[in-house]
Amino acid sequence: MSVTRTAAVVAALAGLAFFATPAQAQYSEGSAWITPFAGGYFGGSLTPASNVYGVTKLDVGSSFTFGARLGYKFNQSIGLVFEYAHADPTMTIKCGTLGADSICNQSLDVSSNIYEGTFNFYFGSTPQMQGYIAIGGGATNMGASATIAGSTVKGSSTQFSTVFGLGGTKMFNEKVGMTLDGRYRWVNVNGQDSYYCYYYCYVYDTSWYGSGEITLGVKYQFK
Repeated sequence: MSVTRTAAVVAALAGLAFFATPAQAQYSEGSAWITPFAGGYFGGSLTPASNVYGVTKLDVGSSFTFGARLGYKFNQSIGLVFEYAHADPTMTIKCGTLGADSICNQSLDVSSNIYEGTFNFYFGSTPQMQGYIAIGGGATNMGASATIAGSTVKGSSTQFSTVFGLGGTKMFNEKVGMTLDGRYRWVNVNGQDSYYCYYYCYVYDTSWYGSGEITLGVKYQFK
């Protein structure tokens, strides 16, 4: 991920800390909830292990993202959350001075599907407003495709990922609230697997691929 994108994601995550204040109140125990959400996906970069055709970097852009979280709060401090998120960013092929014109600066259609679970650690001043830190992991499936001379080439891979999140929830009543959530993920890119194809299927020097997610959701609490 570029320095500018990294700084933007870190700043946004830090800003979410103001959404809640230190813990003082006691919360009700045993609450299940669901949160549909939408927001922004902020992609990173991958470096090919081979510079065939002069390719030096695969730069994944930003895009709209959406999904849902299903969670259960065991007590006033800890909960378990499962998330699915989907995004369709584009990936731009960057080349050096000897890059092939037919490859360089071309854009590919990318799909990202994220499946993960986190433990949420809650804090807050009132039952109506809570903050949380989310730590966990899961699987990220990424793939890309492009049409070349009338033929479609594509590649995809599913890899292990870890996630750190920071967010807050504001409840308007006992059932309905709003959630602001920011997450940063690290995907373990296995250099032996082909992730993307465009004239050539790339493997990577990069061990970890980083991406960010900032979303706003509507929370419905069952209990």
